[in-house]
Amino acid sequence: MQKLAKIPRWARCLAISILVGLGSGVVTIAVSSFFFYRHYAAKFPADTQNLLSALTSGVLVGIGVAVVAGVATAGIYLLYGLVRPRPEPPLN
Repeated sequence: MQKLAKIPRWARCLAISILVGLGSGVVTIAVSSFFFYRHYAAKFPADTQNLLSALTSGVLVGIGVAVVAGVATAGIYLLYGLVRPRPEPPLN
């Protein structure tokens, strides 16, 4: 059986941060678009662009949440890696 290649710590941190950011961003876009649409439909019932306005607002909020979640995840991951003691390399 082949040994798995070692993944650098920064690459794992980057991958986890990107996945957390994308996941939270997609969920936030869906949820916030729904709430924005309800708000716009109640305030402006005759407006035909309520859906477009809600989707635009939802995307802006989702991008912001994705960035914050990704940066926070990277910070937590890096800080946890600094606090945890690293194992000693094996002697040959």
